[in-house]
Amino acid sequence: MKSRIQVLSVENKSGRGKSGNDYNMNICQCIVHDVDQSSGNEKQIIGELVLPKNHPVVVPGNYDGEFGINVGMDKRITGRLIQLTPVASRPAQAPAASRPAP
Repeated sequence: MKSRIQVLSVENKSGRGKSGNDYNMNICQCIVHDVDQSSGNEKQIIGELVLPKNHPVVVPGNYDGEFGINVGMDKRITGRLIQLTPVASRPAQAPAASRPAP
């Protein structure tokens, strides 16, 4: 499954968890641009996205997010990010040439 994601900022969090294991993760503040399949209307959802370990560096911008399915230890099925791919920005279009007068 793919989704268009706008990354607003990236924060690195590291430390030691309750179990005594060290952690180091990058968390993105994002806007997900979702299209309602029945109406075709776009809605924007704001949230956090934890990048997978060894994911390439992410900077603010637009990305296509590829997601897979994960089953947790509690047997709940959730989504998991596989990869963010930068979306090439489109060059600005030149204004339409004006037609000569008849």
